[in-house]
Parts: sequence; C-alpha cells; structure tokens
Amino acid sequence: MTGYLYDGSFDGFLSCVFESYARKEQPSIIQTPEQEQPFLLALTSIATCPDKAKRVRNGLKRLSEEVWEMIRDGFLCDCMNNREVSLLRLIHQLFRYGPSAAVNYADPDVNTVCKALRAMRNEAHLLTGFVRFSEYNGVLVSVISPKNQVLPILAQHFSIRFPGEQFMIYDQNHRTAFMHTPQKKEFIEIESLTLPPIGKEEAAFRAMWRSYFDHVAIAQRENPVCQRTHLAMRYRPWMTEFVDQQQENAYQLTE
Repeated sequence: MTGYLYDGSFDGFLSCVFESYARKEQPSIIQTPEQEQPFLLALTSIATCPDKAKRVRNGLKRLSEEVWEMIRDGFLCDCMNNREVSLLRLIHQLFRYGPSAAVNYADPDVNTVCKALRAMRNEAHLLTGFVRFSEYNGVLVSVISPKNQVLPILAQHFSIRFPGEQFMIYDQNHRTAFMHTPQKKEFIEIESLTLPPIGKEEAAFRAMWRSYFDHVAIAQRENPVCQRTHLAMRYRPWMTEFVDQQQENAYQLTE
C-alpha cells in the first residue's frame, strides 16, 4: 500500500495524479499534512509542479469539457469521503475508457463523485439566494459557512451580478475570502475575520428588510416545518432576516 502527502491545492492534487502514472501505482490514501497521519503507512511527499498539473489538466480537457468540469468541481466537494482517492481512480478510468466512463453510474467511484457533485452544486445554488451582504465603509461583505468549497462558484455568480461593486465573500469554514473590485478579483486566505460595528444606514436597511420579512408572512398559515424545509437552519445565522437584533441595538446605544 502506498500513500501520498500533498499541499491541499488543486494543482497539488493534479501533480499526485501525474505521479501515480509516472510511478505506475494507485495510492490508497492522499492527504494533507494537517490531517491525521496513518500509523502503519509511510506517505510519499508529492511536490506541487505546475507543469505536471498542466499536462493532466490538458489531458482531461481533451477528453471533453464535461469530464474536466466533473473533476474540477469534484475537488470542491468536501462532503465526499476519501475525495482525492475517488477522483484519482475515476481519472484512471477516464483515461483508460474515455468520456463514457463518467456516466457508468454502476461504478462505485462514479457514483460517489456524482452524488457529491449534486450535493455541492445544490449548496452553491441555494447560497446564490441565501447570501446576504452588509455594507462596511463602502464595501459589501458577506460571511458564509458552507460544507463544501463553493466560494469559486459564488465568486463567478456575484462577479457577473455586481461587476461594478466592491465586495467580499468570506468562507469561514475554509478560511478563504474572495475580494472583488471593478479592477481586480482575487482569492486570499484569512484565518479569521472581525468586522467593525455596522453603521446607522446599514442598521436601517437591516431593520427594513426584517420588517418586510415579518409582514409579508400570513400568520394564519405559518408553517415552521415547511419553512425549515425550504430554508435550512444552517443557512440562517448569516441571513439578515434571522440575525439577532443585538448588533443593531448595540449600535443604537452608542448614538
């Protein structure tokens, strides 16, 4: 049995794929230094090599654009058990049998990857509607806590939606932020984020939004179970209409 140790980046993973072919082996585990190391298995460190990663990337794109997107987006699926190994085994099948291997749902690896992709893309789709921005000194800021690494998908969506705005989306689970200005877009790693107190105008907008949310409902038809089905509890801590009013009250006391 063999195992690989890599830096956790996508290019690092593609470098692992390249090395698995070069060494003619399929590792049983691929993980980062932060993860718990196996007791009886020595791991081989695989350095990230942009050239090797590019060769694997180009090979996948030659198979088909759908195949490339399947692997690219599959790497964002933190909900997938043994993610890197499942993707590696799938890549070996794709290069051996061609793009048709990607729709062989009877295969355990294809089935695992497809299920994870559905969950990740569904989470990203929901967050395009559930993300709430607040203004801090002229910059729109949103904090999210997704299960999967959906920030690249959200970044593309909101960059198209707000091309002229300055905004930031911070993924506190993965400690990554997407920064957008009309001139520049970039992803940066942020260990933690402490936001300043909200201003008077932002507090007023939050109050108006919460008032709208409260008054648009029909009290006689209130159905908490149905509401939780369409608006899961795990999205609510960062949604304006469910945020506790403590922040607004704290601001008003300082006025």
